[in-house]
This record gives sequence, C-alpha cells and structure tokens, in this order.
Amino acid sequence: MRKAVLFILCGFPLLLQAQINNYWSYNFNEESSLVAGAVVGGGAGASAIFYNPAIISEINVSKLSLNASLFAYEINNAKEALGENFDMQSTRFYAIPRSVSYMHKPRNHPNWNLEFAYLNVVNTQFGSVNNIEKNVDILTYQPGTELYNAYVDLQTDIRTDFFGAGGSIKLSEKWFVGSSMFVSVNSKYSSYQLDINASPVNATFNETTYYNAQHQTQEMMKFNDYRLLWKFGVFYKQPRFSAGLNITTPSVGGIYSDGKKVMRKQGQNNITNPDTGEPMQNFLTVDYAEKKQMSVTAKSPLAIAVGCTYSSTDDKRKLYATMEYFAGIDSYRMVEVTEDDNLGVGSILENEDFSEWLTYIDGANPVFNVAIGYRSYLKENLTLLAGFKTDFNYKIKTEPGKANIGKSIKSNDVNYYHLTGGLTLRIRGQDITTGLQYTLGMNNQAKQIVNLSRPVEFNFEEMRALQGTRTNTVKTLYNSFTLLLAASFNLYGNENKPE
Repeated sequence: MRKAVLFILCGFPLLLQAQINNYWSYNFNEESSLVAGAVVGGGAGASAIFYNPAIISEINVSKLSLNASLFAYEINNAKEALGENFDMQSTRFYAIPRSVSYMHKPRNHPNWNLEFAYLNVVNTQFGSVNNIEKNVDILTYQPGTELYNAYVDLQTDIRTDFFGAGGSIKLSEKWFVGSSMFVSVNSKYSSYQLDINASPVNATFNETTYYNAQHQTQEMMKFNDYRLLWKFGVFYKQPRFSAGLNITTPSVGGIYSDGKKVMRKQGQNNITNPDTGEPMQNFLTVDYAEKKQMSVTAKSPLAIAVGCTYSSTDDKRKLYATMEYFAGIDSYRMVEVTEDDNLGVGSILENEDFSEWLTYIDGANPVFNVAIGYRSYLKENLTLLAGFKTDFNYKIKTEPGKANIGKSIKSNDVNYYHLTGGLTLRIRGQDITTGLQYTLGMNNQAKQIVNLSRPVEFNFEEMRALQGTRTNTVKTLYNSFTLLLAASFNLYGNENKPE
C-alpha cells in the first residue's frame, strides 16, 4: 500500500500552479495551509523543513504527507493593459497538487528528527492573445484614414521546485535547533510577439501603389537554473507558548543550467518621420543565442522570519502569527550574452547600445509579509482551521533606457491577500484535511504592456513605430477560489501515542 501511494504521488508535481513575483503564494501540507502559513513559531507539521527546520522535532512518529489543491478557479481582469479600452481578461479552472514530504523519527536517536521533501514554490502559466482592429489616421503624410491592426501574443511560464533534506535536534525540553538544504530548480520561459500594420482604408492588394506601414517585435527566453540554499531555525517551546526564528540564505548559483535559448527581433517598414516628412529607414534586427553562448542566473533573497503560537488554558484553541522580511535584490543580468558588435549597423538604431540586445534584467524590492492563523478543536477528531496572510509583489518597477524596453519578463504584477478556512478529520490515526482558499489581488498603477489606443507613426520617447507611450494606468483585479485537500499517513501508528 505504501509503495502504491508513493508511486501515485511522484506524478503529481507536474501539474502545479502559483502566482508570479510573490513569495507567499504557496500552500504546503494540511497543518500549515489552512492557518495561512503562520507556523514559524510552531504547528508547521510536514512543512517544517521549509518554514522552520527546528520544528521538525515536533513530530512523534514517522509520517508521509501529501498536500493537494484539488481545484482552483481564477478570474483575472487587467483594464487598459494594452491601452485605453483595451483590456486583458482571462479565466482558468485547473488542478494543483502542491507538495510531498516524508518525516522520519529514528528509533535509536530520540533527540533527532529528519525530513525529506519535494515542494513547489512558484509555478505560473499565463497566456494572452489579443487582436485589435480599427480605423485611425496614424500615417501623417498619407491621405485619409488607415486600417490599423495589432496582434499581441504574450506567454509566460515560471516555475521553482525545491528538493530538500533537513533535520533538527532537541537541545533541552524547551530549545530545538535545525537546518535544511534545498536544491532549487528555477525554470523560466517567456515569449512576446507584437505585430502592427497600418494601411490606407481604400487600398487594395491589386494596386501597385499599395502601402503598408509595419512594426514587429518578437522576444523569447527560456532556461533552467539549478541553485542551492539553506535554512537555519531555532524553536522555543513551553506548554502554552512557543516561538521560532527561521533564516533563509540567498541562493547560490553556478551549479548547473540547461535548456538555454534567447532570441530578440525588431523591425519596421514604411514609416515616415512625422516631424520632417522624410522616410525613415526600413530595418530588421535579429539575434539568437543558446547553450554555451549565454549565461543565466535566477537569484533569490535573504529572508528572516519570526513567529509565535499561543494556546488557550484548556489547549482547545491556538493562535498563530508569523512575520517575514525578504531583502531586496539589486538589478542584475538574468540572461547575458556577448553580442555581435555589428548588430545595429545600417539601421535606425545604429547609435543605440547593442551590447545587451539579448540581455534580460531581473531584481526585487524588499518585501514584508504577515500571517495570522487560528485552530480550534471542535471534537476529539475534528479541528477547525482558519487564516489570513498578505502576499505583496516584489517586482522592481524601474526599467532600462529607451532602447531596452523589453529587458524584463512581462508580467501582471499584483498584491495578493489570501483568506483560508477548513476542517481536519482524524480517522484511525490518519489526518484528512479539506478547506477553501480565497485570494484577492489588486494593483491600480501597473504599467501598460503596450499602448495601442493612442498610436503615433513613430514614438521617439520609446523608439517604437505605430504605438503610443505607455502609462501607469493599468487597473488589475484578481479573484481566485481554491479547494484544498491534504492527507497525512502516520506510518507507525497514532501520532499522539507515546513512544
């Protein structure tokens, strides 16, 4: 039976999902998920290896744990993401398993506890395809109006998986320490295509004078980066109160990377300088690199978390609280390539710096999140769980210069607020947990991906043809409902049974 369970669990991680550019969007195991992850000071259960490895010492028996978000339904509406009255909308219904862990209590070393785990920390798949068509007078020196057609295709797939091992030791009846080490696999894929055409409304393909102005941009980036990081925890425990500290190191890279590909293309045709009436140069600039031609890295920050747990006098109710600070990460080159010195020769962009044409930049602002949780033992085998946590977006808002607009992964950056609630039922020493998570996301000042509502023949501010200047006017509202299901299998009997 145990082999069958392990076989089934090994296939689950392939379906995981989560939000991008947010540190606290994950859910791990039945004990921490529904109290909003407020478990650095106790009660982490099978997720102790992640939240505070010193808490691994709380287990009394070896345990196999699976956490699964059975179903999730999300509604995402980004108003004016492509320009005034041009929104990006999407809905999704999907399944999301989360984590698998095994906690081991050695019989010959009662003060030691070990844990091995697979955890999915980030996994987002976002896709949007839009086509905009309208009549507009955009070609300054062409008579009448033009048929303006813009095609936008944005695809993003970001994922981070942790494979780790950890342990804790009991120093005394009140003090515990622990540490864990993870191999993080950071997989990133991003593609963006923008194709804009403007032609006189009355023109036909049979006319020899048919005129079509065009702008095209295409970007693609893909890689896997393998890194190491460590967690160090301290846990203090009394009968009604406990507290914990967890320090997560910045990740260390340079171990291995694969699947590396990057491409960027930009071009224009039949564009006239709106100020002088002189034809601007037609050009197409393309470069591509892969494998050893490029170097990649995906950094994660130093993080410090503190938490506490307080129990009522009858021990039937518990309050949890956790705070975590994530340090900032200065802008760095996530993808770096040695460019061709002659890449821009002969084009309108000849005077621009092409030394970083294929560069992708990343970084993060400092973030401070808080979580609170509540547990109430309703009956001997039935427990109520609830929680709330913030999940602020860390994405750096500043951008490179005019010629480097496409240097970061395009995303819809949102602050999230998670509200959870559910029940745990114990049946013959095994725990089954089910509950619901509601997530609200908001951002009223995000920057447009492209401005197609007020296009001009050539935008000198952003050095782009047939589009307007982007503004910070995107209003995003995100709603998500997730049905959670988790199960723990105590492999050697009832967890509450004395050793």
